[in-house]
Amino acid sequence: MPMIATTNSIIKRLRGNYIDLLLALDGHGSLRKAAQQVSLSQPAATKALNEIEYMIGTKLFTRSPRGIVANEFGHCVIRHARRLRFDVGDLREELVSLTRGGGGSLAVGAIMEALPAWVAPVLEEMKEFQSDVIVQVWEDHSVRLLEMLDQRLLDLVICRVNASMRPDLYDFTPLADEELCFVVDGRHDLARKPSVQFADIAFNAWVVPPARLTTRMLLEQVFEEHGFKFPTYAVECSSTFATLCLIRSAKGTVAILPKSVANVFAPFGLIGILPIHFGRSSAPYGIVTRRGSALSQRAQMFMDLCKKRQACAEDLDSMTPRTT
Repeated sequence: MPMIATTNSIIKRLRGNYIDLLLALDGHGSLRKAAQQVSLSQPAATKALNEIEYMIGTKLFTRSPRGIVANEFGHCVIRHARRLRFDVGDLREELVSLTRGGGGSLAVGAIMEALPAWVAPVLEEMKEFQSDVIVQVWEDHSVRLLEMLDQRLLDLVICRVNASMRPDLYDFTPLADEELCFVVDGRHDLARKPSVQFADIAFNAWVVPPARLTTRMLLEQVFEEHGFKFPTYAVECSSTFATLCLIRSAKGTVAILPKSVANVFAPFGLIGILPIHFGRSSAPYGIVTRRGSALSQRAQMFMDLCKKRQACAEDLDSMTPRTT
């Protein structure tokens, strides 16, 4: 069992040309060609690679007369080296933007139902106040977004805080509840039927949320409530685009989507929203930030605009006459 070095040890010994050498080795599979790319002699490159492996605490490559190939540890280190290089590039872009009087950057994560309802309109409004911000938007499920928030990869996220085992670690501002619906390919016969029962779709192919998500649990409850076993053939997927592709490519495939997301694609005939009441609701989603962490000016502006939009929606809702 290799003894992997501590974080502090790696940081103290890490050199910039180590990252370049690792990426060159991954690209060429040849120590000689990698050395040429990073402007090192082959003996110097060999020495640097030995230093990298000593620094990490394990061998990263398999050597042979035909070349050099990353092992499991090597693939892991190369992946993170590539991310480090991208992060430094992002750092430079933001610094250049600030020196030119720009607005810096903002990294926002969101579950898919928050994209049309909050992220897109708020970013559009934000341009009126600060048009020179570099914005990164990540779409993923709540569990992954909270992990990225913990890793300081995102400034704030819009998701469900109850997806965390420690919701007390975050500040949470609820924004909305979300209605779920069943959808199929817009070209399928089911999309044109005025009446569809759950029994009509229970045995179809399904695209379902990953097992650890709340929406998956809710879907399993719906199957149980109607007396059907959960599909034996189901594709787990958390990506909106991948879900749409899977629905469109396999006839009769059923998925669940947030109603706000489905309403974006249904008018174009890409999907059909089935007239079946989902019958379950998940916890509200909202703005999540790390408790005790100070927000940047851009992140605070984004949050304030979300709250303003929410207040306007609540005022409009309070003025809407109720029918009895």
